[in-house]
Amino acid sequence: MRIFFCYILLALFFYFCIMPKGWFLLVLFLSGCAGTRYVPQGEYLLRKNSVEVVPKKIVSTSSLESYIRQKPNTSIVFGWKAFLNIYSLSPEKDNGWSRFLRRMGEPPVVFDPALITNSKQNIDNYLTSLGYYFNTIADSVTYRNRKASVHYTVIPGKTYTIDTIRLGKADTNLAGLYSLHHERSVVQPGNVLSSLALEKEAARINSVMRNNGYYSFNRSHISFLADTLKHDGTATLEVQLPGQGLHKPYTIRKINVYPGFDPIQAVMDSTYYGSMDTLDNEGMTFYFPGKSTLRPRLIRNMSFIRSGELYDESKVKTTYDRFSNIRLLNSVTLLFDEVPSSLQKDTAQVDCTIRLSPGNSQGYKLNLEASSNSNGLIGISPALSYYHKNIFRGGEWLTLGLMGNFQFKMRDPIRATELGASLSLTFPKMLFPVSQRIFTNRIPRTDITASYSYQSRPEYTRNIASGTFGYTWSMGEKYHYTVNPVKMKLVKLFNMSPGFLASLNDPFLIDTYRDHFDLGLSSIFYYTSDNSAVHYKTWHYVRVGLEAAGNLLSAFNFLMNTDSTGSHTIGSIAYSQYVKFDLNSGYTLISNGHQLAGRLYAGIGLPYGNASSLPLEQMFYAGGANSLRAWQARTVGPGSMPVDSTF
Repeated sequence: MRIFFCYILLALFFYFCIMPKGWFLLVLFLSGCAGTRYVPQGEYLLRKNSVEVVPKKIVSTSSLESYIRQKPNTSIVFGWKAFLNIYSLSPEKDNGWSRFLRRMGEPPVVFDPALITNSKQNIDNYLTSLGYYFNTIADSVTYRNRKASVHYTVIPGKTYTIDTIRLGKADTNLAGLYSLHHERSVVQPGNVLSSLALEKEAARINSVMRNNGYYSFNRSHISFLADTLKHDGTATLEVQLPGQGLHKPYTIRKINVYPGFDPIQAVMDSTYYGSMDTLDNEGMTFYFPGKSTLRPRLIRNMSFIRSGELYDESKVKTTYDRFSNIRLLNSVTLLFDEVPSSLQKDTAQVDCTIRLSPGNSQGYKLNLEASSNSNGLIGISPALSYYHKNIFRGGEWLTLGLMGNFQFKMRDPIRATELGASLSLTFPKMLFPVSQRIFTNRIPRTDITASYSYQSRPEYTRNIASGTFGYTWSMGEKYHYTVNPVKMKLVKLFNMSPGFLASLNDPFLIDTYRDHFDLGLSSIFYYTSDNSAVHYKTWHYVRVGLEAAGNLLSAFNFLMNTDSTGSHTIGSIAYSQYVKFDLNSGYTLISNGHQLAGRLYAGIGLPYGNASSLPLEQMFYAGGANSLRAWQARTVGPGSMPVDSTF
């Protein structure tokens, strides 16, 4: 609600600034919104915080501002604290109008001098984590018109450069693993000694140990000793690991799998575990409360945890991610329990328990949308879809859809109709001819789609049939890939209006409205610097798409007929031949509670060989709800489409 209110305020702000008499109204509005109205007598409104780093550019001021404890009221644009103004407009009398304004607004931030000390301590701790020691942080407060402005002057202290890194006395096996993976160390000689870098190095060492059998090893078993007694600004760093015999590697003994685990029944029913059927399958023991929802072979193939192998935390995470990618499952739990009888041996053991809790396997969705505009155009769009999350008992996701779109005017014979059907089938693995070994540490899936669309407009009737076969996988949380080795589309037009073709007035555009057949491949690469649902720091993304069609078909030109334009045809329909590249990149700057976002979209499409233009569906265009909203779709730039008087 507040975000919606913010848009209204911005619109009013710019309206006031543009209209000749708007300035008077704006000044009148702001003068009635004194921000100090509800600040208690003897107190001050926090106007702003400012940070100065001496010397400049050593540390960014924006990174330090986030550590200041007390923030001033939210400003929308040019320092305008609109929500504070709204709150100040509320009458002192408690009534509905007053409560509404206070709920939409923001109470004044009353300056608290005690929080300055906390802010200075936070800034000092942050600088220390970066490697600056003995920092100087001063503050000054300026009071004016019952408002306080706080200024922080930050002088980063001394830094130490690491000249030597050595490993202290440690268990020989741990020392061997440390040395084997030392080339990937986060901390190297010549780096500044900082607790932030040391924490990253400790996390790396911990991962190395836990990925090589040391199940009981954790971050607390790693420490660092820095010798800074030298007077040349350097430090000797010693990495300290546990001593001989304090830790031992673990192997996996048993793997118990519960494919249909019900956490509520497990708690409420004391006979739940004892009443299950069991099945031993290649090192795994399956416990079924009834009919299995997932095939044991699928579970084994998706799990990288193997009986008799060393405990490997990276394989545990990959296994968890793979099971979580099965949409049938509501929850996935992986538990490990030490085997007490093995703790006295040189190599200990753990038992693994995999609990998979499925949800509803199928359902349907019904959607109905209706719209109208000032021209009397009415639109009705029904849609029905059915889904099955486990159609072949292998976690396959099937979706069937039917849709319609009907546009008309009352007492007008002209109509626009669109009918469509779609099918989508997703497998949580790579199907032929790709080897599963290539994607051992990935989260792959195979997508098969097919669709048909019938479009009837006053200008033409069009039938579109399409299908794709492709693979999607991820590498970590930042890199995502899609490759469609097969992508095809058939477009057939009927009842073309001569007046519509004449209105295009461009042979290039006219050429796009003809029957065509596309057969090719496509790929998409997507990278994001932050995969979080909510972003708290500056982030960016890059999406690159590449598509090509017609190259395979061109090898069989000698078997095809040609039409009047000289294009080779398949059953009287010319095939398209083109290559297309597009780039979509975004950058969002987040600083001091404000965000500034920018987006770049660029692309190029080159028809060649059997085609003189790109198919209409592959053309780039601007305008519309997801582009330049001030223009309708396909009405901006070269190749724009004329707006029909009816639709």
